[in-house]
Amino acid sequence: MPKIVDHEQRRREILEATWRVIAQQGIEAATIREIAREAGFSNGVLSHYFSNKEDILISAHKLAFQRVFDRAAVANEGATGMAAVRTALYEALPFDEVRRIEAVLDVSFWSQALVNDRLNAVRRDSIVGGREWWVGMLQSGRERGELVSSVSNDVLADEIQALIDGISVQAVMYPDDMVPERQRAIADAFLERISV
Repeated sequence: MPKIVDHEQRRREILEATWRVIAQQGIEAATIREIAREAGFSNGVLSHYFSNKEDILISAHKLAFQRVFDRAAVANEGATGMAAVRTALYEALPFDEVRRIEAVLDVSFWSQALVNDRLNAVRRDSIVGGREWWVGMLQSGRERGELVSSVSNDVLADEIQALIDGISVQAVMYPDDMVPERQRAIADAFLERISV
């Protein structure tokens, strides 16, 4: 009897192995061979799920972004307005090892996206989707009277993304300086300036 394979689970395992390789060795080391070794599969298994390294990197990037959205949705169940913004912001920042690996992946992805139009377009799409997500939560806060800033939701969403990117880079580069408590203090100071 042939073994039944959960293809989605196997894809996730490969992408998570990709994250580990990038987090431990850098994006240059994320070769098909090294990812396969880390995942415990042959190179041939990877070729059944992904066409090449670029395809793996894109899928790993998309999964990392999706996991932030998924975590925030669970954490925000029943929350609205600025409480939802705060929770989502906390989920997007590298407070723990899982989120630090996501930040390493994203920051590493940037270097590749600088010279690869396809990767650049994927990163841009992720930011556009995230921006819409932030604008929706900010609008909820504004409608509830909790968002008091006269700055437009669009600009505030851009500020949130810049805050996440800046903190993430510093947390990846200087983890002993940009500790979770400091990240939270920066996020809280921003939110205090725009809300009641």
